[in-house]
Amino acid sequence: MVIAKRARSNEQKGERREEILVAAEVFLEKKSFRRIGIADIAAQAGMAKGTVFLYFKTKEELFLAIAAREFEQWFDEMDRSFAEIAGSPEKEARNRVLSALSEMLEPDAHLINLIPIVHTVLEQNIRYPQAREFKQMLGRRLPHTGALLEGCLPFLRPGQGVTFLLWMYALVIGFSHLATPAPVIKKVFQKEPALRMMQIDFGASYPDALGAILDGWKAQNRGRKK
Repeated sequence: MVIAKRARSNEQKGERREEILVAAEVFLEKKSFRRIGIADIAAQAGMAKGTVFLYFKTKEELFLAIAAREFEQWFDEMDRSFAEIAGSPEKEARNRVLSALSEMLEPDAHLINLIPIVHTVLEQNIRYPQAREFKQMLGRRLPHTGALLEGCLPFLRPGQGVTFLLWMYALVIGFSHLATPAPVIKKVFQKEPALRMMQIDFGASYPDALGAILDGWKAQNRGRKK
């Protein structure tokens, strides 16, 4: 392993930070967060362990930075999709929205692996500036994307676009946990067929739940107009 020299310029520091994030992403594709060590990431990036801590004070800060980038990309994808769907007939728009949202969260995507631990793990060991920056990014993106969603689905009331995105996020967290039970729980389900009703298939349950929310709001909102 070749240990890189210390970065001096802002450009070099930016490149070094990117190298660390890319190295961490390599391990995220193979291991769970808890099994990834800073020493492993440093070795993958070709630098000393201490160098990583110059850029990220904790492992949680490092992976929250990855999560932030994944969230930005998720918002970008939603913005593009919703802009394309806007103006479509209502039923078609509803189906296209659900299809697009389902396709954005592939089972092996970094984001779907990070979302379940953002609140319970990552945000528990970060500094105030990093926490503030992360929440400000979300606060900046949510209203814009929510408004685009409302443009696709005119039956939504003002503000329901943001609410839908937050509920969607909560569903991803819940369904992700239920769809990936611990090995011992998997064994229980295998040996006890009567208990398999508690198994959740993310790919099937997630879009169905989103559709139920939209259909419920549609009926509710139109009922209020009468």
